[in-house]
Amino acid sequence: MSRDPRYQRLLNDKRWKLLRAEVFRRANGLCELCKAEGFITPGVDVHHIRSVEQAKTVQEMERLAYNPANCQLLCVACHIKVHQDMRTHTKEKVKENKERARRRFLEANDPNYVHPYGEKADDYLRNLEEQAKMEGIIYPDDPPT
Repeated sequence: MSRDPRYQRLLNDKRWKLLRAEVFRRANGLCELCKAEGFITPGVDVHHIRSVEQAKTVQEMERLAYNPANCQLLCVACHIKVHQDMRTHTKEKVKENKERARRRFLEANDPNYVHPYGEKADDYLRNLEEQAKMEGIIYPDDPPT
């Protein structure tokens, strides 16, 4: 279970409880992954196919959290396997995600932030762009030359 308080608030909302019941009804109480493989297993957990926590805004989190097409009913074994495959709950991944979020925040809010490679964020990005141009990499929003 996530420790993100925004995500916790979404799961404690009445809309989530109603959606959860709808997903159980839609799947007839059976694990959707097991059923696709030809097995009959009781579903226990409603899983978000696209992670709600990866959303950048609260509005996008709500859209993902309460979208029936983004939910599936899973048995415990399938739910564990899905998260292992996604590698979202290993200690290393959690640590990486926290560090990435911290860096993004600093880069966005502190003009004096020094990138781990020893450059200010703007200088680092400028150097990346120059390197990409030298290597002939064209970004989609670059005008043709």
